[in-house]
Amino acid sequence: MSTLVLKKTDQFGVYYSDPAVPGLSVRFRNTTAKKTLNGVNVDNYSMEIIYNDWNAVTIGGTPAVDAVSVRLRTSGCAESMTRIGVLLTALAAQLTTWNSQHVPQGFNPTTAPVVPAA
Repeated sequence: MSTLVLKKTDQFGVYYSDPAVPGLSVRFRNTTAKKTLNGVNVDNYSMEIIYNDWNAVTIGGTPAVDAVSVRLRTSGCAESMTRIGVLLTALAAQLTTWNSQHVPQGFNPTTAPVVPAA
């Protein structure tokens, strides 16, 4: 397990990496844009967390490095942040199950999503 360190910041967010592991990084990207809800102008906050890593694999006896990426994106106005938090918690609780069902490989989940009521 690596504890990443702050590598850089820019106008959109921050980047973390491990100097000893060149392909491993995590980026937090934040943007704000305007949107209209029933005629009312509001700020829409988008947040993206991007994990990148180089994973050593062997394919047919040949070693290779696979660049893997995992992304999580949220979007909503300030008044929706509590609901986004509820949805993130529900998603996190189900990820291990879906991973064991090989959903990242394109298989359909056999366990249906559970989404808390609004």
